[in-house]
Amino acid sequence: MQHLLLKNNLDQSKIDALIVFLKSLDIDAALKTNAPVVNKKTTFSLSTGIWKDYHIDAKKLRKEAWNKNS
Repeated sequence: MQHLLLKNNLDQSKIDALIVFLKSLDIDAALKTNAPVVNKKTTFSLSTGIWKDYHIDAKKLRKEAWNKNS
């Protein structure tokens, strides 16, 4: 199987014409569209989840965590 990648968004009429042209050359052609993949990086923050309504300093939390064992 071979794939043909169309990099630009084309009008549906142009895609239809391309499919008809390929089929006229006895090439079994079909259209498959994939949703674009979005790579969104997020950083973890103490403001997420249950802490979202509180002002929390990560350095202060670390310091207090280390001092509890002493």
